Amino acid sequence: MQLFIMTFGKLKTPGLREAADYYKKITSTWTSIQEIELKPLSVPNKSAATRTRIQEKEGEILLERLDHVAKARHLFFLLDELGKTQNSEGWAQQVKEWESSGTAAISLCIGSSLGFSQAVRAKAHGRLSLGPQTLPHELARIVLLEQIYRAYSILKGHPYHNSGT
Repeated sequence: MQLFIMTFGKLKTPGLREAADYYKKITSTWTSIQEIELKPLSVPNKSAATRTRIQEKEGEILLERLDHVAKARHLFFLLDELGKTQNSEGWAQQVKEWESSGTAAISLCIGSSLGFSQAVRAKAHGRLSLGPQTLPHELARIVLLEQIYRAYSILKGHPYHNSGT
């Protein structure tokens, strides 16, 4: 199964590119992860109408890119504060379900600071959350990559994960 991390923006904070590359490398024995960075649009003012217009345009950009990478048996999920929160074992179970379903590719999407448009939310196969706190988009990507690695380590019986017992 191929994993795509689709995100608005680049990793600019010092050290985060190295962290992302590290988790992708150590996960690569189990699955392929490709990051796709989309350019967020500038927000000239904070009016509701402007924010909605930009959110819709970013939604079009995301859906177009998803169509470009999508192949048969491809699903996409949104990383969203209102999504399903799960512990590491839950992430492992989710990955197992994706793999056992014969899904060829999964895209996990991190939106811009404006979140996702209604059109994107309507087409997504689900929403997942990294927890109730608000994370900067760059840090959310690193946490997501680490959780993917942790999920695979649980599934493969690797000693990385300790469940506290």
